[in-house]
Amino acid sequence: MRRSMRDRGETLVEIVITVLIIGVAVTALISGLATSAAAGGAHRTNVSSDAAMRNYAEATKSAVQACHPDGSFHVAYVPPSGYSVQTAPADERCPDVDVTALLTLTVTGPTGVQQSMQIKVRTP
Repeated sequence: MRRSMRDRGETLVEIVITVLIIGVAVTALISGLATSAAAGGAHRTNVSSDAAMRNYAEATKSAVQACHPDGSFHVAYVPPSGYSVQTAPADERCPDVDVTALLTLTVTGPTGVQQSMQIKVRTP
């Protein structure tokens, strides 16, 4: 019995190549999705650190403008969970009237990445 060309079917090599191409395509797709998810998480952490930094800077400026009579100020800011904030210099002394002081604010995120900002403050 002779087979016609239409009854021939696919060879094992054709099937293996097809499975290989589909496997590579699916692997690339899953790898892209994983990279996208990781980048999204890093971006979210970065934005949260930036927001904490700006809120801390505003709280510091407000605290310096409302200096205590003894010449000190206290920043009443509670960072979000997992974040820590620091001021340098840490002595919390108000600058003299009409004198500008440079403060360095540092926020450490939950992954350990630090962001710093320098602000100028003065006592009105």
